[in-house]
Amino acid sequence: MCSSFVIRSPIHEIIDDPVDVLVSFHENRVTPKRMRWNNRIYNLRSVNLIHTAREGAKRVFYFSVSDLANSFKLKLDPESLEWRLVETYTAG
Repeated sequence: MCSSFVIRSPIHEIIDDPVDVLVSFHENRVTPKRMRWNNRIYNLRSVNLIHTAREGAKRVFYFSVSDLANSFKLKLDPESLEWRLVETYTAG
């Protein structure tokens, strides 16, 4: 019996693009729901991790999120309310 299959490695990209993010607020939590990047809409299905970091004196929030096919790392600057897409992980 002969079978063939392809193993695809995930592709990781470092990006620093501004994005538009639609969020919901529930019980003092911000949850990203939808993101627009490069004129495309991504419906975010899950928030996998939220953490904070310091950039000098400023505290920023990172959200690891995913849709059905991709994973993204978003950064929120709460002072400027700017969202940035900082990393992507896609199937190869």
